Amino acid sequence: MEIAFWLERWSRGETGFHQQHVNPYLGYYYGEMGPPAEKRSEFRVFVPLCGKSKDLWWLQQSGYDSVGVECSELAVEQFFAEQQLNYSKMSMNSHVSYKTDKLEILLGDFFTLQADDIGSITDIFDRASLIALPVDMRRAYANKITEIQNPGTRTLLITLTYAENEMDGPPFSVTEEEVSELYSDNFRIEKLAVKNILEDEPGFKQRGLTALTETAYKLTRYK
Repeated sequence: MEIAFWLERWSRGETGFHQQHVNPYLGYYYGEMGPPAEKRSEFRVFVPLCGKSKDLWWLQQSGYDSVGVECSELAVEQFFAEQQLNYSKMSMNSHVSYKTDKLEILLGDFFTLQADDIGSITDIFDRASLIALPVDMRRAYANKITEIQNPGTRTLLITLTYAENEMDGPPFSVTEEEVSELYSDNFRIEKLAVKNILEDEPGFKQRGLTALTETAYKLTRYK
């Protein structure tokens, strides 16, 4: 899925991947189970391929410092308009920074990001990044996201698994075995939750799925 594919989806308003609510895993692990409010400013959370996700807004409102990267200018501008946030805009390296208090979105290609572009991140929230990419791009994605983080960085990774003969992605099916293949060399992998969600996602039923599993992982970079 090259950038042109996603720009076309945004221009046509074909953004079924955009959630209208804050992701419940984020709210649980960074809210109810997260650090106390007075400590959250010490955490910087990176959201790759962020679109106009309300998760970024939630992170800011909850006291976290956050940074996302997105290739669609339309998505970035819609995010700030919908959340009624003022921002400053500045070109930097190969990206354009849209910045407001405790929140920044970098407009540009995820694969050209450097560690200095996103600053010293402590956490990554990947709800719809790995699963947005076909199998032939997922290794490059895993390599890049490993490259831009330091040991000790934590990732909350959400994947979907389904019978690939029943539906063409995106989102794509990513198995537990593939998560291990992509990340086990550099990360400690913990499975946090597994949930059957087909009944909660009628759109996927309409696309032909007979089963759909959502899995949450915690990845911790150890080298």
